[in-house]
Amino acid sequence: MAKVIQKLKDKCEANKKILFIVFILIILVIDVVMYSNFIYNERSYYTENYLSYDRSLKNDESAESASNEQNEEPSSTNLDGKVEVVQSFVSTRNNLEAIAIGFDKSFRTYSKDPINIKIIDKENNTTIAEYNSIYDEPVQSDTKYKFAFDKQPNSKDKEYEIVVTYENGSSTNPVLYNTAKTYENGTFTINGVEQSGSLSFEIYYYSRYATIIFTVALIGVTIVAIVALYLLMFKEFKFEKLFICTTLVLGLAYVFVVPMYRGHDEHAHFFRAYEISTGIFNTPIIDEHSITTIPAAFSDVLHEDYNTEERYLNATYYDDIIRSADVEVDEENTITVGGEYMAVYSPLPYLPQALTIRIVSLFTNNLLIMFYITRIVNLLVSVFLLYLAIKIIPFGKNIIFFIAIIPTTLSQIASVSPDALTITSSILFIAYLLKLIFGKEKVTIKNIIILSVIGIVLGLCKIVYVPFALLTLLIPKEKYSKKRDRVLMCVLAVALPIIANLAWLGVASTHLSLIDNNKSDTQKLNILSNPIEYLRICFYTLYHDFDLYLMQLFGGYMEHIEMVRVGWINVIAYIIIFVMIVLFDKDIKDRLDKKMKITISVILFIICGLIYTSIYMQWSTLKNYYINGVQGRYFIELLLPFMLVLGQNKLVKESGKINLVKVISYAGVLLNTVAILTAVITYI
Repeated sequence: MAKVIQKLKDKCEANKKILFIVFILIILVIDVVMYSNFIYNERSYYTENYLSYDRSLKNDESAESASNEQNEEPSSTNLDGKVEVVQSFVSTRNNLEAIAIGFDKSFRTYSKDPINIKIIDKENNTTIAEYNSIYDEPVQSDTKYKFAFDKQPNSKDKEYEIVVTYENGSSTNPVLYNTAKTYENGTFTINGVEQSGSLSFEIYYYSRYATIIFTVALIGVTIVAIVALYLLMFKEFKFEKLFICTTLVLGLAYVFVVPMYRGHDEHAHFFRAYEISTGIFNTPIIDEHSITTIPAAFSDVLHEDYNTEERYLNATYYDDIIRSADVEVDEENTITVGGEYMAVYSPLPYLPQALTIRIVSLFTNNLLIMFYITRIVNLLVSVFLLYLAIKIIPFGKNIIFFIAIIPTTLSQIASVSPDALTITSSILFIAYLLKLIFGKEKVTIKNIIILSVIGIVLGLCKIVYVPFALLTLLIPKEKYSKKRDRVLMCVLAVALPIIANLAWLGVASTHLSLIDNNKSDTQKLNILSNPIEYLRICFYTLYHDFDLYLMQLFGGYMEHIEMVRVGWINVIAYIIIFVMIVLFDKDIKDRLDKKMKITISVILFIICGLIYTSIYMQWSTLKNYYINGVQGRYFIELLLPFMLVLGQNKLVKESGKINLVKVISYAGVLLNTVAILTAVITYI
């Protein structure tokens, strides 16, 4: 018998080794894909962009018309027959490596006329690259054609020429030129005649800096992923310890991979947290504007580029962060910014961040240290609250683990955003409520106070989640020792969150009116006067944006303005895990009775309605047929109760050998590896 058991153990160990090798191969494939993504998206280059697709070269008559529009003298250049277009430029960096030229897309589609492109080094009067066709070159857009050549290591300050020559100019003039942005360090000529504007072109310089950052990140993330998978496979961990290690490691990766201010509205949230750290809990209103006062250093991250038409404060990249390593906060040197949008948030979800800022400022005035420690503390608080939820919830632990390792969740709790506390307090509230419902102990005054406090915190994070408090009515009357305790639960756990939010809403409404000029009142009248039409708008929005919600919810699109585009592969993988938990998690089967399922479903429907209605009233244009601004991340808080209700099905009675904990942890490491490396590529 002992020999049989030993053989089974040896077989399991052998299978683990084979599976570990498979995982390593998967990670290597991910690395190759990410490297290809890095190259294809041109993140290995510095670029100077003079691409413009607004106008192609024209004959005299068209040129005269275009010149008249711009109050310029018409060009006398004849574009019939052979045409030679020359754009000279001075290289601003070493390692010139490629040129992209704008061509009329119809030329490539409908013409096969010969065309010649030369890149000439004027200093040495040598041709460094020549192309006799644009048809064999890779096309990254309908109008952009990129021509690569041998790297020019000493190209800085040297003059080069782009020469484009083609026949039959009167019928096919394929070259685009830039009317909006003139290249000042060069000339633009057509058949020897100098023209205004410039050729539509883009200059590429090999970036050793970008390549080093990506290579270091690729190697570092790969090592972390392999080590994590090794520990998961060959070491035994208690569920709670496994959860903490996985979420902390992945969360810390997001803390440092995502540049400062790049989270959802993170710069504004940081300003609000700083404001609260100074003791200002309600943003002052000055001249009918909500005004937040912040140190001028907060805007030094982008230096001279700050608040230009091309870049705003939250458009930071790694070079901005590196360049800002020595920026120091001087609380006497301040500027003011508009704070209307964050002023409507109560101070409560900012308390961890505000306390951190105040404490860190006692030891250092370095801006980056202050910011990133604030992120780390927000992550630690979030993981701790989720850990408490996992410890106390009687069933559904796998669901909490699953929610926690979704890239959208990790990126939120690893930022300065108050959404971290919103997400974690909602999960903790559901977990504690289930503990009271299904636990053996009677509900005490202490339990009532704890649940009430969590409910107040959740509601003050975002008012749309206040209906969760109604779930306390599901606690059976048999769980109370006295009838008085049940009444107290209704008063404290249900009424107090509502009262607290109504009180704050009275304060926030003054800021809200400054944002929408009381538009929300008009929208409210539209809803009440025609509720059927409003329901149609809601369902149309859901139908129209359902795929977008999935992308945003499961990490296909991440960070501010969905800058990090991971794609559908990750989303589909998380949907599959979602379905597996709902079908195969025996721990959640037959737990909720019919009354509970109906009540939870109704409350989830109400919360969805509040999410849509709040966005419709505040952000959508008047009487719009579509609700603008609803984002998939708003539904993270609904996942736990939603999956518990779906998990009551009897579609699959036996889960077989599926180990959901391993599926969640392995997939979490692999899929977040893809998301983290995509973020690195995005922000180089």
